[in-house]
Amino acid sequence: MEKEAYEKRIIDSVLKQDLEELPAILIEGAKAVGKTETCMQLAQTEFNMDNMMQRQLLKGNPQIILNSPKPVLIDEWQLEPSIWSFVRHEVDNGLPDGSILFTGSSIKVQSRIHSGSGRIIRLKMRPYTIEERQMSDQYIRVSDLLQADDKYQVGGMSQWNITGYIDEIYRSGFPGIRKKSEHARSKLLQSYVENIVEHEFTENGFDIQSPKSVYEWLKAYAAAVGTETKYNTIIQAAMANNIELPTRPTLNKYREALEILYITDEVEPFLPAGKLYANLSKSTKHFMLDPAIVLTLLEVDKEQMIHYKAPDYVSRFNQTLLCQIIESFVYQSLVVYAEANGAKLSYFRDVRGNHEIDFIIQKGMTLILFEVKADNEAKDSYVKHLNWFEKEIAGECQVVKVLLNTGEYAYTRQQDHVHVIPISMLGC
Repeated sequence: MEKEAYEKRIIDSVLKQDLEELPAILIEGAKAVGKTETCMQLAQTEFNMDNMMQRQLLKGNPQIILNSPKPVLIDEWQLEPSIWSFVRHEVDNGLPDGSILFTGSSIKVQSRIHSGSGRIIRLKMRPYTIEERQMSDQYIRVSDLLQADDKYQVGGMSQWNITGYIDEIYRSGFPGIRKKSEHARSKLLQSYVENIVEHEFTENGFDIQSPKSVYEWLKAYAAAVGTETKYNTIIQAAMANNIELPTRPTLNKYREALEILYITDEVEPFLPAGKLYANLSKSTKHFMLDPAIVLTLLEVDKEQMIHYKAPDYVSRFNQTLLCQIIESFVYQSLVVYAEANGAKLSYFRDVRGNHEIDFIIQKGMTLILFEVKADNEAKDSYVKHLNWFEKEIAGECQVVKVLLNTGEYAYTRQQDHVHVIPISMLGC
């Protein structure tokens, strides 16, 4: 069978440049996001620590790494941590640039491995973004928006509608899953979730006494994506059907494990200085690795999504599950785009909820404000918070306002210079 052509990833150019200037790089991220395939495009030698013979070979004689054609890829390095320590010391001894690529999905919580700070840099890889999904043949890029001035205009047309977006979300952003049939995808995503609970926790040093409580916690967290729901509320929802409530230290371990496994993500609040007042939300905004994982956990099918028939445990957090999922889909791309552009991603909300910005990308004194809507219109009410924010921070930062929606056309509103961009056209 002919091997499928490699589909370019946004991290490719960053990785190639870093490898020219740095001796050792770790590509980290959840399982099945494509770390190994990406590194193999550059590696001249590959050692897989999941292979017992190769693991024993390198453990007994790590010098083989130095004598092999470079770059050398050490896949699933966490299965043989001694290799990490060996490379770290070789960096101190003058290891040449472009020598080592590590990939790994996690590291045991009790491991005493040196972080490698100052020696081995880390790049995080995630599931496919909008651009990597090839949803358009023309993109309006974050890199251009960061350079936009008052005369900048956007334009273009998208072929996507809300049904198409939902179909794409259910396909997932996992390279090895998204091309399968709908039946196979469903089974693979369910298996992915089950593997987290039944294997990955224990494999990474977490002692789980009740897998059911972990699964309920995951479901409750999934229901809270795109919100700043307090953890106590998530805990109460997770344990609603459990007679015995785990201790708070146990629940904190669940949180720690999910973060280490790259399953959950938190977006920090925007912390301004100057004119914007101090009584802002300090809570993080919750997201997961992929919105398809969210829907798998919640057992919500496409018909429920389209007609807003969300299960009761979802509506505890937010009645508009579709909006939460669309926002999660956008987040999955924005977090990658921000990192690739050397920028920071956050969100804005005051404590009373009177004003909110779904996402903010900040680089230097430039802010891109994003409002996300699961709608094909660009109503004035949709952009009022963007315009309010711009007035509040006038003179302090360069502000670019963007409404991301499910409409057909990209254009710039003349009355307030808000750039209306179909989600499918959002590029890096």
